[in-house]
Amino acid sequence: MSSMAVTPKSLWLYGLMALPMAFAGFPLYVLAPDFYATQHGVSLTLLGALLLSIRLVDAVQDPLMGWLIDRQHGRFGLFMIIGGIVLCLALAGLFNVVLISAPVWFLLCTLLAVTAHSLLGITLGAQATLWTRDPNDQTRIAGAREAFGLIGLVIAVSLPSLLSKTVPKETVFLWYSGILVVLMLLGLWAFLTVAPTLRRARQQTAQQTKDIPEHGSIFLGLRALPVASLRLFFVYGVSMLASSIPAVLVIFYVRDLLGAEDLTGPFLLLYFLSGALGMPLWKKISVRYGKHRAWFFSKILAVFGFVGAFFLGAGDVWPYAVVCVVSGMALGADLTLPPSLLSDDIHRHQNHRFSGIHYACLAFMTKASLALASVVALPLLDAAGFKPQAVNTPEALGVLSLGYAFIPCLLKLIAAGFLYGFFIRTSKRTV
Repeated sequence: MSSMAVTPKSLWLYGLMALPMAFAGFPLYVLAPDFYATQHGVSLTLLGALLLSIRLVDAVQDPLMGWLIDRQHGRFGLFMIIGGIVLCLALAGLFNVVLISAPVWFLLCTLLAVTAHSLLGITLGAQATLWTRDPNDQTRIAGAREAFGLIGLVIAVSLPSLLSKTVPKETVFLWYSGILVVLMLLGLWAFLTVAPTLRRARQQTAQQTKDIPEHGSIFLGLRALPVASLRLFFVYGVSMLASSIPAVLVIFYVRDLLGAEDLTGPFLLLYFLSGALGMPLWKKISVRYGKHRAWFFSKILAVFGFVGAFFLGAGDVWPYAVVCVVSGMALGADLTLPPSLLSDDIHRHQNHRFSGIHYACLAFMTKASLALASVVALPLLDAAGFKPQAVNTPEALGVLSLGYAFIPCLLKLIAAGFLYGFFIRTSKRTV
């Protein structure tokens, strides 16, 4: 078993890059649809269609991006720099200017932003896999990465409300974009500092697997995916769809159903902080019972915690806070365990040369779930007569509650069933 030491300092330097990525991802994936619906009058149905078209492009470009990273692994520092620059520019354009028609501008800026975000995420994940072959170290690496990501999310959900109290409202996202630049520079510095360690680890892995050719075609890489990884992607996709629908609808739910728009930031902060606090717990559970079982337990907890949101109404602030805490505790497992399980599969099947393609597939499942959530949930609300930031009928709010809470819980249970059938039932202990 390898090899390069995974020290606290190297974990800190590696994981820090996830902070600006999460900081940028929150407005990109959560705030942008509502922003263009309320500020620019773009219909929810059209926004759903635009998001679907972006993910269709992702369906092609993510595996290609992973293949490119595998072939040009010596230039992963350059990929990170390019991705960071494009992400900062695209996000600034998305929220601060509209140079052409709003839907077209939304499509262009979002496509550039998600492409850059993918480049950063795939590169970061692929390099982690080649750092060490120890399964527990892989969980530590994923935990460090996602912990910094949660810190980025905590800052992201808190900052708009803080900025709105200190700067003119129309400049909030301009300041947000400037802070993203600072965080991105800090993350890139940290990643480039640890890059020599990652490069040596990759060279050591290549020496240990010298019987395997260095490169292959993208189709060879896709065919090399073992059945276990394909099943992992399927379970992960269903689970992420269950998480993506609430992510798309949370602003509508808090503002238009609970009537607590001012508490949107604190609610999200509570959710992500609970996720961060839960991560050490899931690590301990995974060591004791196995990663698949730990992930299964987290899904049951997520359903138990989130189903209560279906029964809430206007003014139910404290019960919703409890929902955020309990469901947030389950979040840590969804963030850390799937990448760690994928890394285990890569090492088990000696697919190191295709690690980029593997993580590209995992990244695609995340974004495809967000797209499917948007293309299903937003037109559904439109059809029910729901209007953002307006007085809505009980029927429209009922559809919002159904989409936000009940359907995601059902999907989580389906994901848990497949996880049990694919992995747990067939093995006494899977690590």
